[in-house]
Amino acid sequence: MYLDLAVALDESWTITLSHEALELVGDPSANLLVQGPHPSQRRQVFHWFEMCDAVQDECYEIDGEQVSNFVLPLYFTPTAERGSRNDFLGTIKNGESLRSFGANPGGYVGFFDPKKRDDDTWEADERAKQRLAIKRRLRTGRGQRRRKASPRV
Repeated sequence: MYLDLAVALDESWTITLSHEALELVGDPSANLLVQGPHPSQRRQVFHWFEMCDAVQDECYEIDGEQVSNFVLPLYFTPTAERGSRNDFLGTIKNGESLRSFGANPGGYVGFFDPKKRDDDTWEADERAKQRLAIKRRLRTGRGQRRRKASPRV
């Protein structure tokens, strides 16, 4: 299933594996939520505690193998912390680093929206929309597992 995802995304299987491994370390049950701002509206939502989705399209090498970038704990704080960064690589895009609860190009954020009483996802760009469409088509990823497991109110 995840090998099919790596092929469909045209990336190394080691990126997909490291992404999923990091997600399991951060939230093994895929049930943690963090209150934070809605990505495009002035109100609060509950973000999934995902370690890689916001920087989904970024990777680096360890011993010649590509692995996924990931967010750091400060990513889940409401304000920028002076002298710190929100993701491991600290990538600068268009003169800015990743902001808390935001997404870099190719990334996305998932959250529970209390107004809709349902899960939702916000994509940073077309690449992120394509990635999510592939994941949905293949029925992979923690968001798919979350949707299957959570009863609707």
